[in-house]
Amino acid sequence: MSRAYRLTSIQKLFIQQRLSAAVSQQNHAIYSLERMSGLWTRSILFDSCAMQSIVVQRQLLHTSRKQYVHDVGLMNVLKALPTNTPKKKFVIKVKKDPNAQEQTPSQVVEVNRGITVAELSQKLETDLDQVWRTVIEDKDLAKHIENKDQKISNVKVIKKLCKMLGVVPKIPSKERLRQMEEESQQMETPRRPPHSPKELVPRPPVITIMGHIDHGKTTLLDALRKSNVVSEEFGGITQHIGAFTVKTSSGDDITFLDTPGHAAFTALRERGAIVTDIIVLVVSADDGVMPQTIESIEHARKYNVPLVIAINKIDRPNADVERTLNSLLEHGVQTELNGGDVPAVPISALKGENISELQDTIAALAEILDLRCDVKGEMGGRIIESKMDTKIGLVATVLVQRGTMKIGTMVVAGEAFGKIKKMINNQGQAVRTVTPSFCAEVYGWRELPQAGDEVIEVKSMRKAQELITISAADRKAKEIEKFIPMIERQQEEQKEIRKKLMEVKAESFFKFILARRKITKDGDLPSTLGECNLPIVLKADVCGSIEALLEMFSTFDSQLCELRVVHHEVGPVTEADVNLAESLNAEIFSFNVPVSEDLRRKAEQANVVIKENNVIYTLIDELNESANSRIPPFMEEDKKGEAEVLQVFEYKFRDTRRMVAGCRCTQGNLQRKLEYKVLRNGEEVYKGKLDSLKHHKDEVDIISSGKECGILVSDEDFIFEQGDVIECFDWKVVKKTVDWAPD
Repeated sequence: MSRAYRLTSIQKLFIQQRLSAAVSQQNHAIYSLERMSGLWTRSILFDSCAMQSIVVQRQLLHTSRKQYVHDVGLMNVLKALPTNTPKKKFVIKVKKDPNAQEQTPSQVVEVNRGITVAELSQKLETDLDQVWRTVIEDKDLAKHIENKDQKISNVKVIKKLCKMLGVVPKIPSKERLRQMEEESQQMETPRRPPHSPKELVPRPPVITIMGHIDHGKTTLLDALRKSNVVSEEFGGITQHIGAFTVKTSSGDDITFLDTPGHAAFTALRERGAIVTDIIVLVVSADDGVMPQTIESIEHARKYNVPLVIAINKIDRPNADVERTLNSLLEHGVQTELNGGDVPAVPISALKGENISELQDTIAALAEILDLRCDVKGEMGGRIIESKMDTKIGLVATVLVQRGTMKIGTMVVAGEAFGKIKKMINNQGQAVRTVTPSFCAEVYGWRELPQAGDEVIEVKSMRKAQELITISAADRKAKEIEKFIPMIERQQEEQKEIRKKLMEVKAESFFKFILARRKITKDGDLPSTLGECNLPIVLKADVCGSIEALLEMFSTFDSQLCELRVVHHEVGPVTEADVNLAESLNAEIFSFNVPVSEDLRRKAEQANVVIKENNVIYTLIDELNESANSRIPPFMEEDKKGEAEVLQVFEYKFRDTRRMVAGCRCTQGNLQRKLEYKVLRNGEEVYKGKLDSLKHHKDEVDIISSGKECGILVSDEDFIFEQGDVIECFDWKVVKKTVDWAPD
């Protein structure tokens, strides 16, 4: 910063001695300094924050009467300097620097009327007991606040409590609270009023096929649309939702969603339940009810979706339809074959048996439901799946639920915005419109939407930005909610630790240290066996796969190695991923996405491991393999022999009277050069080396099982007791492994 100061010749000499000390003060302000005489001036350049370098430069300036000083210390020096001109009165006017940040002596906290002591402690991130102690120690506060959960409506009480806690409360006025409530209502997503029944037209049903892994869901869909879907899935396992529309024998359209059956894809199955009208639950006649079968039943109950049971694989020799129906009855599903109201059709998807009967059952149930929608209003739907296409860009599969989706429409899905440029139906044809209950791949997104997000048509960018802001706020609120249980658990643990520390406060310092160590052990605080961790970069083909894999990784719990996902993204592996993995010593796991040969060579040069997977089972195996490769070897005791103390006697060893244990070797053998430990009533009381191992009067190196011997340990003060057990052991290197197997 550069400012001109009016200096006399005497001041010029004096300031060089005093300036370095003056500028050490770092508080800033702008002072108006009035001097009457026009003299030589010096431009003093200095860094007012670092206060290090000072350069004095001569120049003749015709300045105004007002000069500005940006440093308190420098201004004080100028006032105290001797001068050879008549003294003029300094008029000091304080001005605020527009660039300077105002510093408040206390923290300002926004507090609403009706806050409780518990809520205030959370807002201040202060221990609740400390806040409550402040209340009960003040008679006035204790008179108004009876317990920690009482709402405090008195503004004076709130201000006094905050002042005693060292913070400044900012309490919104009633007018401001009313204004905030109105703004919140304006920001809510607008809900359209219900349409008149005359405006609604029939729509095709959306059917979700659910069930346990390998019970024949995709085979059934294959039979329904007469195409080989199974061959398109790696390992015969559906990795993400497939959405297709087929025509029944009667000419009706039905949209089917094929959800994965593996446990890792729970989120996808639940998402299918949200958007579906009817769930076709496929149950194998030979396996019966399995975990994912039960889960699908729970989803149907949760979202009040009607069920149609397809008992598959009736062509198998060990198929038992009656047993399967009884198993379903145990879980609250009473089929029509058992006198209930849930339709059930025995089928063989592989051989095509009773497929037409299943179609008729679905059509009949859809007719009873009388599914209708509005096709003229604003479009709305759901993101079924989203992915990054390397050739075209961001793609999302959208299921239209109301209105008509058209080319050129502006849409918002969560925090993503797009203007529809292209739509492809399930037959690979480009279409210009999509009506309710039909799916299409939509191109034109600026950001990749998340699977499960609601798609809303908007008329302007301003409206789109409002909806995106709401979605971002909702997402942050949900993220905070996830951490609340963990924070509360940690607070409870800290309270327990403090409580135990208070119990031992009166003990000696040594006992206090022992007690603190005991707390760490009893409190079951996290401990690591070495600094072993596996950072990974995760890339997948679609958003649903990323979501399912992250959910699965959250079940990885091992004290041997910590799994950390440092980056995850939809799309192929890029050079940036390789650079990130190299810097973090991470491994790259790709799921259903390609890796170019050029990128593979760069990864090898950077010593970055890339593991490609198409089936989730192989990914689990390779993840275990990677974790095990990073776990360091552990040293473990290898027991070689055991002896029992029969008698304790005194013996002169190297001019010192020592206690010797007369023993008999009961297991293995005792070797003098190895290490020993003494167990008394099952507890270890000594661990170390031996000074002597004798058989009769001879010093020996080894005692075999059944022989008697005398043992003298290295600790001169240790005293054996009859009945002690002495173990001889060596150290061996043990390779511990992680065997993670998610359900």
